[in-house]
Amino acid sequence: SQSMRNREILDAVGTTAAALSLAGSSFIVLCYLLFRELRKFSFKLVYFLAVADMLCSLFTIMGGPANAFYCFAHDYSAHFFCVASFLWTTTIAFTLHRTVVKHKTDVEEFGFIFHLYVWGTSLVTTVLRSIGSDYGRPGTWCWIQQGSTGKRFYT
Repeated sequence: SQSMRNREILDAVGTTAAALSLAGSSFIVLCYLLFRELRKFSFKLVYFLAVADMLCSLFTIMGGPANAFYCFAHDYSAHFFCVASFLWTTTIAFTLHRTVVKHKTDVEEFGFIFHLYVWGTSLVTTVLRSIGSDYGRPGTWCWIQQGSTGKRFYT
């Protein structure tokens, strides 16, 4: 049917975008690890953003398995790292604002607070989204199922 075809196209576009994001993030991580001169505070923020985005992309590419346990693990992981990716972007914006607009150079003191903010908020939002729902059951949050043709489709 037409709607099934549209969903397959959307799935392919999403997977392709995630694969490109994974490649770009992996390149940033590799450069950070190979070149010591990049290991300044501002580049550390970009590195952590790239790590979070790399894992978000990886779990997006993996898709939601039909098995309830793997679906649960996949969805929690994808949500956690995608939120972390967004939050690392906010720390970079904060750092830029503080150094460029306010002309303050004390941003390195925020390193621990940034980690607490990003990883803590990601954990809290990931756990909170499961309260009071059927999270992890196929057909609810785990929307990708296998059809009789072996193709993925959304329920």
